[in-house]
Order: sequence, then C-alpha cells, then structure tokens
Amino acid sequence: MKISGAIFDMDGTLIDSMPLWNNLVRDFLMDHGIEESKELHEKMMTMTLDTSTQYIHDNLLGDLSVEELKKQIEEKVWTAYSETIPVKHGVKPFLFALRNKGVRMCIATSSPRILAEVVLKRLNLIHYFCFIFTCDELKTTKNSPDIYLRAHDILGTPKETTYVFEDAIHAVKTAKSAGFKVVGVEDNSMTEFRNEIKEICDIYVKDYDDFRGQV
Repeated sequence: MKISGAIFDMDGTLIDSMPLWNNLVRDFLMDHGIEESKELHEKMMTMTLDTSTQYIHDNLLGDLSVEELKKQIEEKVWTAYSETIPVKHGVKPFLFALRNKGVRMCIATSSPRILAEVVLKRLNLIHYFCFIFTCDELKTTKNSPDIYLRAHDILGTPKETTYVFEDAIHAVKTAKSAGFKVVGVEDNSMTEFRNEIKEICDIYVKDYDDFRGQV
C-alpha cells in the first residue's frame, strides 16, 4: 500500500460513536413524544448537529427555539464525547505505523470542532493529525467533496497516494467521485450498505488489523 497522505473521517471510522448518533435523535424525539421514522433517521444521518437541530425546529418542534433544542442535544453528546466514546479497534497501532512512515494525516469530520478536539485529546489521538477540518466551519456536508478537496490542498500530498478513510455510504461515494482512493472502514451503522461500500472502495477493512504488514 503506497500512501503519502490520509484524510480520516472521525465518527464510525476512528471512534465508535455511531451508536450514540444512531439513537440520539430517536431518543431525543421520544422524550418529546415524537416517533422517528426510517425516512427521518436516514435524512438525519447525513446532517451535521447544527443542520439537524435546525431541521427539528423547522419541521417537528417549532415551539422550542433552536438554541433550546441545541442545548438539550449538546448536553447528551458532550457527556459521551468527553467521557465514554471509545476508539475503534486497531486505530492506535495503525496511526502509529503511518506516522512512522512519514504519512501526513488529517481529520475531515461532520462533528463540531469542540467535540472532535475533546474526544481526540481524551483518547490520545490528536497528536497524529496535522489539522482538523469540520463541515460546520466550511459550511458544507459530505454530500459535497469540498471538505476532502480542502483537506487535500493543505496536506499537499500527491492525490494518487492520498487515501480517504470513511465508514458511511454517502461519504464514500462523495470521496470516490472526487477522485480519491477510498478505504471503507466497517461500522455496524452501515451494515445494510456493506456490499455497496465494498464495491465502491479501493480497500475495505473490517478493522485496522486488516492492514497488518501493509504499511
């Protein structure tokens, strides 16, 4: 595996946070007497925290302000990121190996910077990365290639040896369509899309132990 640069998604790729996100909106809406439909769940999975909160306000809970909704949701999320969310299996040895090979690495995440920084610091991962890009700060989502293209510009590595690491089907599609080599990292949240992700990606791994001997 010839690799000079790596653009890592965070949630579901480096940290095992998708169970939180998968249940967050459902649990929050249930607290307010609203049942989450499958269609709503799938829509929310492509949104950032800010855009999902705005959507809930505009379409479901207009009697609460965006600020009130955001505060309630953020309290649950902050506790998880600052205290309980674990690193995914094999991540630390893999990042260590990449760094020893001189690979430049960065984060491209849909999560807010404050969450990315607190969890990466707590898990002792942040020092592996040159920088963090967030969708919120770039005013984009991973349905657009902007975050990957900006990250690649800053990394300054050859595109043909720069890999994007992602777990989500929409992000995998976007990164691949932008011309990057893509590593699909298995996550239980994407089980129904596993075969499609495998077809799109250049490499697909169950966990980072699958890279043993390749870097």
